Amino acid sequence: MDRLTLSSIIASAAFLVFLIVTLTWHNDELRPRVWQLNELLEQDPVLADYPYDFKVLLFINGVATLSSPHTSELPLRPVLNRFDPALADKPDTAPEVVAAERRWRAIELQAIQVMLRQPDVESVVWALDRAWYHKQRLPLPK
Repeated sequence: MDRLTLSSIIASAAFLVFLIVTLTWHNDELRPRVWQLNELLEQDPVLADYPYDFKVLLFINGVATLSSPHTSELPLRPVLNRFDPALADKPDTAPEVVAAERRWRAIELQAIQVMLRQPDVESVVWALDRAWYHKQRLPLPK
């Protein structure tokens, strides 16, 4: 392949990428649905006040996959201790810890409700946010 052909292919590809990004950026209908769903999560006032930002990672066939620092396989307590370091020295039965766990459950439910209000979202599944653990320097159990 000569240099002119290669330059033409690169220029055409760059222009195509520019065109797609420009059209998608300015037209809500062309923006990926994941972006639109994430904006809904960001705009929710209840979720905005919480220290963790839920994100839609994937949206396929009506199923929204949301990130979460907690799954049923992992204990919730280390996550809550990161959100509120004052909980670290308290027993699991302390009223503050119980309240934090209730709030977490309510926040999870709110994220689910925000998603299910969308007509094309049929269900929500959770995916462990391993990047959050890495940023917090928390070990993940094996």
